[in-house]
Amino acid sequence: MFDTVLPFHMVSDPNGTVQHAGPSLLKLFSNRQVIGADVFDLFKVRRPAGICDVSGLLDAEGERLTLSVPDLGRAKLKAVAVGLGQGALLIDLSLGAGVLDIVSRCNLTNKDFSPADPTLDMIYMMEVQSFVYQQHKAQSQKLQGARVLAEEEASTDALTGLANRRALESHMTRLLRRKKGKGFVLMQIDLDHFKAVNDTYGHAAGDMVLQATADKLRKRMRATDLVARLGGDEFVIIMTECETVETVRSIAGRVIDDLKQPVRFEGVTCRVGASVGATVVPAGSRRTAGDILATADQALYTSKGRGRGMVHVQ
Repeated sequence: MFDTVLPFHMVSDPNGTVQHAGPSLLKLFSNRQVIGADVFDLFKVRRPAGICDVSGLLDAEGERLTLSVPDLGRAKLKAVAVGLGQGALLIDLSLGAGVLDIVSRCNLTNKDFSPADPTLDMIYMMEVQSFVYQQHKAQSQKLQGARVLAEEEASTDALTGLANRRALESHMTRLLRRKKGKGFVLMQIDLDHFKAVNDTYGHAAGDMVLQATADKLRKRMRATDLVARLGGDEFVIIMTECETVETVRSIAGRVIDDLKQPVRFEGVTCRVGASVGATVVPAGSRRTAGDILATADQALYTSKGRGRGMVHVQ
């Protein structure tokens, strides 16, 4: 009868030796002989404190006990002890708050609980709650991923993978708002003879040249610099911590040399050059992003007017 209504019970003699144990309790100790074991080798009474023998359990008859189980990583169980006469003792256990962990570790099923045990309802509710939480977490991660992807796509040039005009303007706005640090340089680059590549070899060759240009600029610049494509064959570089005209000209010269290198496309050699216009923006400048871009564009126009393959800082 006890095995049916109290599957997590045990009966001990006056010496604390286990005489009988319910089928579910036996599953908690799958690697240990329970019958004949000492109750206090199987469990440690945590509350009320100080109970270490059968007489102590009898003195606490009917009270709510808290036990720990060394075999289950000191899992906490609830229990009640009742005397059966002549010193015999019945202890009934409840799995408490750690029920899901114990159910998993001991492979317990619905049949291991009394049909009237509310623990089954608690397990069901906890599993439902866990399922809902995992679904909510997965959906939130999916939405977050989609949002990040959408933001990246909205600020990235599809052909080259560089920043686009929107990302460039946002970056400039942040730089102009900061109150500490040095100024920055905006360098506008226009490919020379790019139209000839498109006209001679087709737009696929032109796209290859643009992608190769993007790769060269990425390799030349630091991780802290921003490289963007405004459209067509126009590129922009923003360099922080760079304020001297001499440094700008030196970097621009190396960029021009990089972009002179030929690009191979389907057996043909595509050659372009580059002209550069730059403007230095000192720290604390009150210039707007539009004014800075316009100044760099005017500098680029001057550079092209001087014969292409040149750099002009304005």
